Amino acid sequence: MTESHHPGDHHALAARHHQHAAHFHREASRHYQIGKDYAHAAHQALSARGHALLALQNGHAASERYADHEGSPLPGYLRRAAAVSDSKDLAAATALVGWALHWVAAGHHDAARLHHAQAWAHQAADHYVRACHETRKALDHGRHALFHDAEATLFHLEHCGSHPSVELA
Repeated sequence: MTESHHPGDHHALAARHHQHAAHFHREASRHYQIGKDYAHAAHQALSARGHALLALQNGHAASERYADHEGSPLPGYLRRAAAVSDSKDLAAATALVGWALHWVAAGHHDAARLHHAQAWAHQAADHYVRACHETRKALDHGRHALFHDAEATLFHLEHCGSHPSVELA
C-alpha cells in the first residue's frame, strides 16, 4: 500500500478480498459437509485466511486516512453500539463445529464487504465520521471472521489430526 491510495480504493480492495474470503469459507464448509475432503477444505480455509488478512490490511489503511481527516474519535453513542454487538458475536461462536464455523466466517466477510461499501459511499459524500464508523464495523467483522477461521482450524486439528487428509470415523 502506498500513501497515494485514496480511502475509496482501500474500501474497494477490502470489499473484494472479503468477497473472495467468503467464497473460500463456503467452499471449505461444503468440502467438510459433503465430500469429507478435509485436505481440500483446509486449502480453501487457508486461501480464505489470506484474503481476510489482505482485507484487514486495506481496512486499516482506510481507517488511518479517516483519522487524518477527522482528528477526533467517534462520538460516544457510536462506540457503545459497536461494543455491544462485538461481545454477542464472539459469545455465540463457542458452540459451533468446523463446517459451521466456516459459514459464520463467510457471513462476517459478507457483512464486512457491505460496511466497506457503505463507508465508501459516506467518504464520497464527505461524511468522514460516518465513513470511519462503517470502516470500524468492517474491521470488527473481519476480526470476527479470523476468529472463526482459527476456531475451525482448531476443530480440524482436534478431530482430524494434524494431517489434513485424515478423515473422521
